[in-house]
Amino acid sequence: MKHTALPRIAAVSALILIVSALCGAIWNVEAARRPRYGGVLRVETRAILESPEALEKPEASNTLLAGAIFENLVRLDEHGDPQPWLATSWTHDIARKRWVFTPRVNVILHNGAPWSPGPIEFPDDQPIESLLREQARSRNAVVVRTAEGSIIGTGPFRAAHWEAGKNATLAAHDQYWGGRPFLDSVQISMGRTLREQALDFEVGKAEVIEILPTQHPRGSVYVSPSAGTLALEFDERVPVTTREAVALSVDRTAIYNVLLQKTGEISGALLPRWLSGYAFLFPAERNVARAKQLAPGATLSFGYDRQDSMIRAIGERISVNASEAGITLKSGAGAAGTADVRLRILPITSRDARTALEDIANLIKAPLADAAPYEAERALLADFRVVPLFHLPEAWSLSPRVRNWPRLADVWLDTGAKP
Repeated sequence: MKHTALPRIAAVSALILIVSALCGAIWNVEAARRPRYGGVLRVETRAILESPEALEKPEASNTLLAGAIFENLVRLDEHGDPQPWLATSWTHDIARKRWVFTPRVNVILHNGAPWSPGPIEFPDDQPIESLLREQARSRNAVVVRTAEGSIIGTGPFRAAHWEAGKNATLAAHDQYWGGRPFLDSVQISMGRTLREQALDFEVGKAEVIEILPTQHPRGSVYVSPSAGTLALEFDERVPVTTREAVALSVDRTAIYNVLLQKTGEISGALLPRWLSGYAFLFPAERNVARAKQLAPGATLSFGYDRQDSMIRAIGERISVNASEAGITLKSGAGAAGTADVRLRILPITSRDARTALEDIANLIKAPLADAAPYEAERALLADFRVVPLFHLPEAWSLSPRVRNWPRLADVWLDTGAKP
């Protein structure tokens, strides 16, 4: 009997179809994970920015919009080292009296006009390292004012719409020198409480929302390095001994374990360990007995954001801690309209230790010694005008569609991801 090859051919054909189907499925999965252009990213935040000009302030330098609209001649990398950005190089002039920065070519402003400032010069009156770090500050970003009075930049997104303190729409800058961003636009809703954000996220009205670092919501979570220092800031009129007594009364360990659920870091330093390397040198221990000796019977007005559930819980616990040392912290403002002591988050605005310290000192209106970061910070903390408690990260809940958060220029939406 003659054997036919048809069954064998049929089997091979079936195998080919199966392999092709599997390869197609694998290809589709891989294709879905490749960056795609297009889409609108909806973001909600508690932050309130009245206008694009607010991005030039130090406290806005670590927001999600930093670098999206306005850029600097120089930027700091993840190690805090200056790197070329809108300036590609710098050198002395012939007389060695000025630094000359060479601007990047083919940079287009948001209105379509070329950015061609020519050589940019700075006097040689400080070390080049200091000059570079200064040019990396948000206040020194390249901002161009048009004849109509509006301001524009060079970043991957332009401000297409801005309703002061409420919402903003950023549109992709098609002629961005670094390549068009993947997203078509970013819609940002400002001044939204955490509860409002969570509700919108659940019903699909937002792809990115802020959350407390201790939360574990549905979807993926992005947690940044320490973005701010939770600290007590005292009014100058409060005696130094009373400030120290309050500082010694705080039970950081209990707050960290219970209220913060071991998120962030306990610290007696303003700058986090990843930035300075010396945070462990500043004490953060509790000493109730010493606090009772320093300020028995002291009464202070105590202010904090009662709308923030985490801050409110910590503030209430600090009041209990102080009472154990015989100190009364009364919630609310003092007679002059300001609290004797406030609980607030001081933003970490730079990856350069000196720059970050300068911005904190400016924020609390305190002088900063002209010294190395450790010595400058030690002097700033010596009179207990500000008392660091914890270094807190920044956390975001992300839709499964969101890829490459948090730098907006790199973010894209995966249409193939399951909700």
